Amino acid sequence: MIIAGTKFCGHDSALCKIDTKNKKIFAISTERVTRIKHDTMDIEPILENYNLGNFDYVAHSYSDFGDLGRDGELRAKMVYTKKIEKAIRSIIKPTYIKDLNISRSDKNLKILKSIFTNFSNVRRYYAAKISRAFILNSSSVENEKAFRKYIANVFKKYGNKPKNIFFHDHHLCHAIPSYYLSPFVGKRAIALTLDGQGDGYFSKAYLFDSEVNFSQIGSSKADFLGQGDWFSSLGRIYNYFTRAMDLRANSDEGKVEALAAFGKPDKFLLKQLGETSTINYDDMSIIYDKEKILKFYDLNFLKEQRRILGDENFCAVVQTYLEETVCTYLDGLYLKYKTQNLCLSGGVAANIIMSLNIFEKTKFKNIFVLPPMGDEGLALGSAMKTAIDLKQDISWLNEFYMPYFGDEYSQNEVESNLKKFKNIKYQFVGDKWPEEAAKSVSKGEICALFHSRMEFGPRALGNRSIIANPMFNDIRDRINSTVKKRPSYQPFCPSILEEERERLFIESFAHKHMAIAFRMKKKYIRDLPCAVHIDGTARPQFVEKADNPNYYKYLKELKKLTGYGVSLNTSFNLHGRTIVRTPEDAVIDFIDCNIDKLFIEGFVVERR
Repeated sequence: MIIAGTKFCGHDSALCKIDTKNKKIFAISTERVTRIKHDTMDIEPILENYNLGNFDYVAHSYSDFGDLGRDGELRAKMVYTKKIEKAIRSIIKPTYIKDLNISRSDKNLKILKSIFTNFSNVRRYYAAKISRAFILNSSSVENEKAFRKYIANVFKKYGNKPKNIFFHDHHLCHAIPSYYLSPFVGKRAIALTLDGQGDGYFSKAYLFDSEVNFSQIGSSKADFLGQGDWFSSLGRIYNYFTRAMDLRANSDEGKVEALAAFGKPDKFLLKQLGETSTINYDDMSIIYDKEKILKFYDLNFLKEQRRILGDENFCAVVQTYLEETVCTYLDGLYLKYKTQNLCLSGGVAANIIMSLNIFEKTKFKNIFVLPPMGDEGLALGSAMKTAIDLKQDISWLNEFYMPYFGDEYSQNEVESNLKKFKNIKYQFVGDKWPEEAAKSVSKGEICALFHSRMEFGPRALGNRSIIANPMFNDIRDRINSTVKKRPSYQPFCPSILEEERERLFIESFAHKHMAIAFRMKKKYIRDLPCAVHIDGTARPQFVEKADNPNYYKYLKELKKLTGYGVSLNTSFNLHGRTIVRTPEDAVIDFIDCNIDKLFIEGFVVERR
């Protein structure tokens, strides 16, 4: 049976293909194809670029057709919104997100100029706008009919006629893969989801007793507060602090988290924020006081607090609030269910210092954070939920504990792409590339890796990575300023040999996905200054040979040369672009920045 699980459209749309008969999985985010970061487009670009064959069933990770939670995800109006978006893109032809971030007047001018050169797309644009204008508040029946038809038509365009289209609960689609891909399968574990909102909730908790038995044990509603995206939720509050920092919500929350480490939370503002929510331990829900929370959605109020406190202390307020709220909530769950196994998912689970606080301050000592923790992971969850409902065996998926679910390219495909570029030179070193990469990195060069299957989720885990030696004091600043072109306060993550873990860290466990931080022993921070943040924490990927043999080989060679099996590892992309997907993407990003060498499927690439 072949199932397509989707986050069909909206923030971080994605598709996951599960072949239960042949035990194969493929998953990719729309943004990797379009290179529009956190793309809201539907998954059509994926179907257009990949010949994925026929699907027996398709699933989407939302089920609230009544729009009771005011997500707007499954409204009939959304269908025409996406048609408008597709028409605009066919006119503007964006390469990266900056091409879409233009003023409305510039956008309208481009549309008018295209009337004579691209009339069919202009007509599509206005037809969709007119149709959307006539749709008022549709009933749940009308919404379902429109959205089901919308999905069916997109798949039909690429030769697919699935037997049925399923719609699943948003938070369950987060929770299911967080358990089934965890080390706790078959054991008792709690799965907690945390995000902005989905199907009317910002959090749900589930108790998994075994591979087949699970039940919901808690939920927290995201109440609509009467304007825009004002929802009472942990994720939304963090969004608004991000906006108050003049950063991009649902994208730059990591910058707020990084800055928080430099400051101390203001006690008065933290107390006010803490008083907005309470925990009901009877039904395990986080409840917001609608009157008290409103001012934290007032950007004028938040920006004034930022001015008074300073950026670092302002960010520390929301970070501390998040940590304290989640840890207190989890203390209540532990008292009720007495298991130390915890699975985390949802966009808020990307907060690594929150996860560190859970590890240090609660009874949960066995923690698994789903690698595609954000909304792209919903594609994986909706496919798995469909397989479970249809009585398909998915136990084999637990073998894919590393999320290398994307595509890969042969040496011939890579070389044919390299030949297109006249301003590079390359040589083939074959399976010696890990040793060659280690030599370059040990000398202080910044290199890029492109090999084997692409990672699914926001973290590069050695297959689409930029690597460097954290022992050089200036390496972080060099990557931030000349490669990533991002603020200097943002830390980088290290990939570390598993055999080095206990030597380097005070307390840790064998975590493989850069989704939780641990505290490095002070005596090693001096030797590895760029592997840790200002607070002495690092967000590591502990690597064993079975995880990624070539990357392991690289780290082993690096240890021989430097004394440490530790490498900086950040995603292979430039600022404002997504992680590279194709060999062409890799060469373009290599040329456009100051990376010294590109190691791509056995080839070493340099500039002429």
